[in-house]
Amino acid sequence: MKRLWDRMETWLKENAPEVLTDLHPGASESEISHLEEAVGFELPSELKESLRIHNGQSGDSQWLIAGWELLSTERILEEWQVWKDLYDSGSFEDWAIEAQDGVANVWWQPAWLPLTYDGSGNHHCIDLSPAHGGSRGQIITMWHDSGERDIAAINYTQWFEHLVSTFEKNDAEHVFDSGEFNFFAV
Repeated sequence: MKRLWDRMETWLKENAPEVLTDLHPGASESEISHLEEAVGFELPSELKESLRIHNGQSGDSQWLIAGWELLSTERILEEWQVWKDLYDSGSFEDWAIEAQDGVANVWWQPAWLPLTYDGSGNHHCIDLSPAHGGSRGQIITMWHDSGERDIAAINYTQWFEHLVSTFEKNDAEHVFDSGEFNFFAV
């Protein structure tokens, strides 16, 4: 994860220094532990390693991922709690789902922790309880107004590697235009 973040930081330094300075320093062990305790799941080691390097971003600059905020431990918990409250109230019981094989056929479940946020209720989530055929720690897309649930990457490292590679292949104008790239599937 360190090498991937080094590559990302190098690209940002050369192409979008304001976005680089918008990234938070790494999360403390207590911040990571607090998140795990609050959601009731242990985070995959690669996600914890990434959070230890950069704990999301402040949002004072452009969002890191083409119109998507990279969430900190605090923001992951905030977004997760919104969905958990809706889940606990039974809000999703009659909603139609179109889950890809390997993803639970539910609108949302507590084992899906948001990693990104687009400001409209949509997320890339780390799936800590996949359906048969999926893998724990896979990254899935979660839309607030659509039952489509797709696997974007088999794990956090693959997903982040895709982001870094996409940045390295393009200039800042194209990277930060959400219409230019599909960050949803590797």
